[in-house]
Amino acid sequence: MRARRGSPFDSAERSAILDRFRTAWQAREAASDAADEAAAELTRQEMAAAAVAYVDAVPILPLSRSPLTDSLFQTSLDTFGIDGLWWAYEYDYRPYVEPPRDLFAWTGAMKLDGAIPTWSLKTLIGPEVPFVLPRILAHPALTAVVSSVLVGEHIGFPIVYFADPQPPDLERVDDWGHGFHSYVRPDGTPTSAHSIEDDGEKDFELAPWLDRGRLLWIAPGDESLTLRHGTDGCPYLDLPGEHRRRYVQTGRTWLA
Repeated sequence: MRARRGSPFDSAERSAILDRFRTAWQAREAASDAADEAAAELTRQEMAAAAVAYVDAVPILPLSRSPLTDSLFQTSLDTFGIDGLWWAYEYDYRPYVEPPRDLFAWTGAMKLDGAIPTWSLKTLIGPEVPFVLPRILAHPALTAVVSSVLVGEHIGFPIVYFADPQPPDLERVDDWGHGFHSYVRPDGTPTSAHSIEDDGEKDFELAPWLDRGRLLWIAPGDESLTLRHGTDGCPYLDLPGEHRRRYVQTGRTWLA
């Protein structure tokens, strides 16, 4: 796990890093097809250097707020587009950001509202509408918060679970768009694991959870990240969209 070591990139800096990575990726594929191991190794090194530059500069943003401590949940997130390496499902191009002590897990959904990038690594953006996981919220220590964030033109819905203390035997869920989840052991050291995500365990009917106070929400565009309770005025209810997980890669998309 590598911490971010630089200032956040702007759009032009990000594009330059991704162009460098993409060029090396394509050169590696060509070298592999030609069985040129020496050239493939050079392109792997260039890819690695571009990935380090990306991880060192991907933004760290506040996405949610704990209903237990009122502290902000901040993490890395590439909001410029889903072609960013942060969204690569099968790779780890995210810096380690120390979580608040009551963060249990976080996942998300995304509604595509623009063009799909012509080049990207395999990306898992989730369902098109927000959801909760009853197997997690069934534990009395857990409370969830749903919010929204723009990723390019697309509308993302982070869903964050908080608990203090942490239930030691409750399985987490993989971080949004990632193939594993990061968490902190009881001794304070960070680690990671994988949790299989089953579309059948998601609940898209949010109203009962809101009514019971197990799910809170943050209004779209609210930079103060104020927590709101109940269904009155909640914009995340009964949204139309696909409930299956959606993948994106190099100009095409498919459902789990």
